Amino acid sequence: MTLDRNAVNKLLALNDKQLAIVIKKLAGEAGIDASAIQINAANIAAIRAALSMATDEDLARAAEQISNMQKGGQHHG
Repeated sequence: MTLDRNAVNKLLALNDKQLAIVIKKLAGEAGIDASAIQINAANIAAIRAALSMATDEDLARAAEQISNMQKGGQHHG
């Protein structure tokens, strides 16, 4: 999945349950223990707010960090 404005808009169009599933799937693909991620109504709203306010620069930085994690690089930005 390419993290760009189009991808963010698709994520924001998902319902909360679908969005939580996608987040956990992406986390697992990035090497993060998805079972350790607790997503509830409060933090899904915060995730939606962060996604909707993300700039193109934010998305590029996040995509780079995800790529680094998938390659076994640093897990912190």
